[in-house]
Amino acid sequence: MPKGIARSVGNGGANEHRDVKIVQIYLNSFIALDPSRKPIAEDGLIGMDTISAIREFQRKSVGMPNPDGRVDPNGKTYRYLTMYFDAAEQDKIEQSLRQTNAGGAKSPLTAGRIYSKAGLSSLAVAYSGVNEGSKIVSDYSINVIKLALKEAGMNKAVITSTIRTAEEQAQIMLKNAKKDLAAQYRLYGSKGDSVLKLYADNKAKSDAEVVKLMVAKIDEITKGGSRVSQHCVSVDTYKKINIIDLGFNATKAVCKNFDAVKFTNALKSLESEGYIDKLIDETKKSNSCWHLEIKPNKKSIPDYDKGSILLPVKYINGRTRIC
Repeated sequence: MPKGIARSVGNGGANEHRDVKIVQIYLNSFIALDPSRKPIAEDGLIGMDTISAIREFQRKSVGMPNPDGRVDPNGKTYRYLTMYFDAAEQDKIEQSLRQTNAGGAKSPLTAGRIYSKAGLSSLAVAYSGVNEGSKIVSDYSINVIKLALKEAGMNKAVITSTIRTAEEQAQIMLKNAKKDLAAQYRLYGSKGDSVLKLYADNKAKSDAEVVKLMVAKIDEITKGGSRVSQHCVSVDTYKKINIIDLGFNATKAVCKNFDAVKFTNALKSLESEGYIDKLIDETKKSNSCWHLEIKPNKKSIPDYDKGSILLPVKYINGRTRIC
């Protein structure tokens, strides 16, 4: 029997017995955070108690201004319900489905757990290899990245590229071309190829001379209304749309609970919801990054730091640890 719900649960959902019970168990793990609330019955039967609990969770923990009271397989509400529970804990649900657990019995997920409130401020986005003058990513874009971190259960991401001058772009292209020219040709389009060709045709010259030739070509392309790289823009343009590379290896090196698949899926989700205007997964390419383009202040971000998001933590050896 597969883990997770197979069909929708809640208002207007298919509401199959097994799926409803799974959602009820997860809901009770969050209801347990509020001593004033009573757990809902984990009986597999849909009713107003369960639908109301779904709406309350959507409002407080998902940040939905208009909760619909429905949980869809792989939907945002279901991802938020389950994102902090590992495979072993999800196995407890499968075991509980074979037991009678009606009448408001305590969820198997709440046993041995304590909880705390945490928000986006507990997550971090750092820079690596970015000049001080290029650290101009907006607070809004930083918080969008933190939303992805939160959804993936990760604690830190690293920005490896933002805005670039023509000279910075030329230096990067030269450095990478010397490592693997063929890979760089695969990475860039025709405009970039014309810049790379200057390196290929002038290998006998010094790096400084080649960079100078490449800068002149990049400037020529820019004046013609095109770009060698999305990063080569004016400061004014960058303020209107932040272009960001999140380094795969740099993030992996500093992030607890690093999960590339979950993080990629979280970024895709934010793109579909309009927080990210463009996402390019380049983690398998030579530059190994997630490329993001974000328009600052396009959408409001829920203020999770005022306690609207509830994060479970494990109690291990007398200390708390965020899952």
